[in-house]
Amino acid sequence: MAWTKPFVIVLMAALLLCPSTSPAWAQGPQPAKDGPGTGEEVAAALSNVFYVPGKAIVCASSGVLWIATMALTFGALYNEAANIVKGGCGGKWIVVGEDIHFSR
Repeated sequence: MAWTKPFVIVLMAALLLCPSTSPAWAQGPQPAKDGPGTGEEVAAALSNVFYVPGKAIVCASSGVLWIATMALTFGALYNEAANIVKGGCGGKWIVVGEDIHFSR
């Protein structure tokens, strides 16, 4: 038991003086993803095949509904008719890769 106290002191000094390598030092930072990947770009392009014509059909239909609303109400519901067109024609018209997020 006589050697226990000096052994503990030397062990504590060695642990304090010798830095340990932590995993954070050994591993470099993960590179940040700059933009969408190839799969996301391809999915966006294929989505546009259906999305853009569908958006055009909805926009044209909302224009027809705007005309019908204005004609039936003699312009009394102008704001409501305008909201129909804003809803049908507003927003994004194309899908880009940033809009699609695949879980990794």
